[in-house]
Amino acid sequence: MSKRVFLNLKQRIEILRQYENGKSARKLAELFHCERTQINKIIKEKDLILKEYEDFKFRGVKRMRHEKFVDINEAVLEWFKTVRTTKIPVSGAMIQHKAKELADALGIENFSASNGWLDRFRIRNNITFLSLCGEAADVDSSLCEDWQERLPLLLAGYDDEDIFNMDETALFFRAFPIRA
Repeated sequence: MSKRVFLNLKQRIEILRQYENGKSARKLAELFHCERTQINKIIKEKDLILKEYEDFKFRGVKRMRHEKFVDINEAVLEWFKTVRTTKIPVSGAMIQHKAKELADALGIENFSASNGWLDRFRIRNNITFLSLCGEAADVDSSLCEDWQERLPLLLAGYDDEDIFNMDETALFFRAFPIRA
């Protein structure tokens, strides 16, 4: 008896395509270095595999693992979306802390918001921690018009070398995280 070969989702889709084009299960087994029974099982579960392929974003995985804590994941995702729409930067530690809070609120005892859970949560929901830059949402645009008139008067007594932007200093030691 040979060792079972795990085929990822992309390979299973390729098997289905080649089977549709007329290749036999025996030839496909030789081509993909697996047993004919495995090929027959893939052909039998065609609809399920095609649905997985349409729904799943990351097709390189070998096995589909289903979420254990669907309620927590949905609640954390809703919280994340709400916080991000208000332009507040969110770190991984903040997501983990909120997940623990929500698990307690939902009465789920055996949940651990580990780094592995965070990584899988980020991958499932396509969340990346990027540096936030720019100040587009920081100031109301109506306030800017008044400052465009007042700024030259305020800067009149200073040299250009003595004027700097606060973003360029190291004064933000205890500021919010800059990662989204």
